[in-house]
Amino acid sequence: MSQRRRRSLALLTSGVLALPLLTGCGAGDDEGGPAAAGQDIATTTRDKVADGGVLRWAVDTLPETLNAFQADADATTSRIAGAVLPQLFVLDAKGRPVANPDYLEKAEVIEREPKQVVLYKLNQQAVWSDGREIGAPDFVAQWRALSGKDTAYWTARNAGYERIEKIEKGKTDLEVRVTFAKPYTDWRSLFSPLYPKQVTGTPDAFNEGARGTLKVTAGPFALGAIDKKTATAALTRNPRWWGKQAKLDTLVLTAVPRAERPAALAAGKVDLAEIDRSGAERIALARRDAAGKGAAGGGGAPAHGPGAATTPAQATLSWANAFGTDEEKAAQEREARTKHTEAVKRYADEQAALRGFTVRKSLEPAYTQLAMNGASGPLADERVRRAVARALDRQALADLVLKPLGLPAKPVGSHVALAGQQAYADNSDALGGQDAKAAQALLADAGWRRGGKITEPAGAKAGPESAPQDDGKTPAGPGTGNDGLYIVGEDDGANGEAAGTDTGAGADTR
Repeated sequence: MSQRRRRSLALLTSGVLALPLLTGCGAGDDEGGPAAAGQDIATTTRDKVADGGVLRWAVDTLPETLNAFQADADATTSRIAGAVLPQLFVLDAKGRPVANPDYLEKAEVIEREPKQVVLYKLNQQAVWSDGREIGAPDFVAQWRALSGKDTAYWTARNAGYERIEKIEKGKTDLEVRVTFAKPYTDWRSLFSPLYPKQVTGTPDAFNEGARGTLKVTAGPFALGAIDKKTATAALTRNPRWWGKQAKLDTLVLTAVPRAERPAALAAGKVDLAEIDRSGAERIALARRDAAGKGAAGGGGAPAHGPGAATTPAQATLSWANAFGTDEEKAAQEREARTKHTEAVKRYADEQAALRGFTVRKSLEPAYTQLAMNGASGPLADERVRRAVARALDRQALADLVLKPLGLPAKPVGSHVALAGQQAYADNSDALGGQDAKAAQALLADAGWRRGGKITEPAGAKAGPESAPQDDGKTPAGPGTGNDGLYIVGEDDGANGEAAGTDTGAGADTR
């Protein structure tokens, strides 16, 4: 496939709530309520996709660590892990988590009483790149690293792993039994990605060993070179992969700031890039101009971009200064005019190249939230939290964020699931809609008055009992029960229980 053909489309997903904005190459019934929008992707069957080639994918940064469970892991860390490490569950077309047959024959809850037990039956072909079978020792090592019991491990998240009581080998080497001390509904999110025991077996290996490289992998791609100078990370097709071979020979992740991505696409430096609203608008303008619908009429400099807002009077003044009697001022103006001319030409050339791209919208299981810490301070009072919730207009916020992107704007009404999921139910009426008077009444009842002054509410106790104190032991933040209000939410019906995501069944999506 030629590069021109590869770059003939622009795929766009929006990073807010339901849809991130992606640009790149490319040629049923909902359950639990309507999804946000239909897919806007030109799908095709696998057999019609050409084999081979290199895809250059723009990412925000090169990862500081390749350990997805560390605090400084980022989206690129997760992207690499998804390509080179086992993902036990993947999402189907309706966003539901299903066992990945490349790694699992089956995974199910086999006991609920007296304790929850999950049995994993592994694919007998699944092996690490060093030839060792994927098995119980890898599960055990990851559990111990992420359980939170050993503080020597630098872990950023432990949800679910701290509930595991024990992990055992089943009847065969291909079976793994996981027993939970407390039931965990979102068990499918665990062990994805699954790291080899060489990474999770000791604190030193976990903390430092997987930051810059992964010596042992087990995915359709293998980790190649990470080059800081060129800001690229190469993933190459894994010759030992037992599943369907990857179509691409190489996937090159290239760090490109979002503001520079339209220019990088136009210059042919990347083939796929998540873009923002301004990038999408540039492509739309380029295609409009190519069709002769722009003010430039399809020829000459575009009627937008550098200098488009310059008035005739400003242009005349610039010319006069450039050729005036003040030599120093004239030299400065001529230099500025030269730079401006170069910027206009560069922008026009980029727009001409962007005409070959088409903007697409791709669905993503995501949401945007406003979280309030209710562990201490004024927000420790439930009345204050409810007042803030009633004061904010969730619909207005959703409109502000999503309508400019051409996306449906309906706030999420569930704390458990995203719209389109089987478990989704709109419970937003339990709190009530935006109501400034109700918010004021709640604040008054809590002792707050206009001007920021606080008075002692009727019946309040004096002394230390009058206000809850933060003892440092109460967790705060999403998923802890002290995360307060989640505001904007419009989603695509993708699943929240998927392994390796933060939109699990236990996550709040208010």
